[in-house]
Amino acid sequence: MVTSLVLALLVSQAAPHKLRWEPRADLPVTGALVTGWLLSESVFKKSLAAPACRWCETNAFDNTVRSVFNPNLSPSPDGLAGPNVASNLVGFVALPLSMLGLDALLSWRDGVFLEAFPVDALLMVEATFSALGLNQFVKFAVGRGRPYTVGASPELLAQGHDLSDNNLSFFSGHSTFSFAAVASAATLASLRGYRYAWVLWAVGIPMATTTAILRLAADKHWATDVLLGSTIGLATGILMPTLLHGRIGPVEARFTPTGDGVSVSGRF
Repeated sequence: MVTSLVLALLVSQAAPHKLRWEPRADLPVTGALVTGWLLSESVFKKSLAAPACRWCETNAFDNTVRSVFNPNLSPSPDGLAGPNVASNLVGFVALPLSMLGLDALLSWRDGVFLEAFPVDALLMVEATFSALGLNQFVKFAVGRGRPYTVGASPELLAQGHDLSDNNLSFFSGHSTFSFAAVASAATLASLRGYRYAWVLWAVGIPMATTTAILRLAADKHWATDVLLGSTIGLATGILMPTLLHGRIGPVEARFTPTGDGVSVSGRF
């Protein structure tokens, strides 16, 4: 009896957990968040963005960090193209694909791919775009000038490809997105109880940090933009799944008579 009870407990504790979610709420909310962000970034961006900087002042901390990547603090039409492209590829392509791929692998390894992975992906997008929605609202409201605009003449800035983007520095959307994606994916994996959930943190945090640093190197953001974006992304990615989509339970136990006693199984 003792042996069967211990084995059943070990198996049940290792089993992935179900999470709370409501299709009638989470699906439309996530769709609205994604659609709203896409529209604000494309169709309505020029009308929503500040035509001139509302927050133009700099500070010693931001200038010191900027000088590490741009020693002369030289203005430019649109920042530095190389780091900008790299930040897009790492933050918006490689990182989310890595997080989704690892979650798919862990859910498949634990035998719940079809049940868990689509829900994990949905809840990850929900948390990430919730953080991005807040980011977009603040960007349009604050109107902080990007680093490359400091000291730039109107003629120089006119050479840039998107003038509406010049005053959307605060706070960093790339950093917000990257850290929210990592934190939400890793938190969901931990809530599920996947055996290697820590791998998402180990892979994701360096990629998110790289994305944030590349935004500084591209002269697109001040250090304070990146720090706040990273913090809000991290907090949103942890808190939303934890508070809204915790484990169903906490205990589901089944007692089955056996030849030498009772076997206990379920979710613990």
